[in-house]
Amino acid sequence: MKVISPKFHDVLDYVTVLFLAISPSIFAMGAAASNFTYVLAAIHLALTVLTNFDMGIVKVIPLKIHGAIELVVSILLLIVAVAFRETSDQTSIIFI
Repeated sequence: MKVISPKFHDVLDYVTVLFLAISPSIFAMGAAASNFTYVLAAIHLALTVLTNFDMGIVKVIPLKIHGAIELVVSILLLIVAVAFRETSDQTSIIFI
């Protein structure tokens, strides 16, 4: 099932890496959140560079695997965002 074209996905991946890399500054994240975001940006860049599509450089990861990895990471990020919300007083953990 194609939701977006592979060419648009190529561009979107590099834009996502750029957004992840600059978002700690934009959103004034704390040290832990900034480090997590920088690591996520580096991992996503590596995944994008290694994917077999037009803008991939090494082309060893099939696009379907790339998409599956992104789906899993997206779901995990939603869970993390809900479970570890920062408040002004403390970090609270909410179990769904």
